[in-house]
Amino acid sequence: MCLAVPAKIVAIDKDSFSAEIDVMGNIRTISVMLTPDADLGSWVLVHAGQAINVVSDEEAQASIEIWEEILRGQG
Repeated sequence: MCLAVPAKIVAIDKDSFSAEIDVMGNIRTISVMLTPDADLGSWVLVHAGQAINVVSDEEAQASIEIWEEILRGQG
């Protein structure tokens, strides 16, 4: 099973297929090679340092709520 975390792209370099993302307040660098539609401001699902899917704002927010419940020990 794969667990993916929602993150917002805050900087992107399409030439190197890399992006900086904000994951619940933490900035990380990931690969966007598998998500050519990803752009600055896009929400992506991230697994193992790789953006694996571009998602809508609504999908990202719903996923963040679930992650917050899990992290609080209620999920």
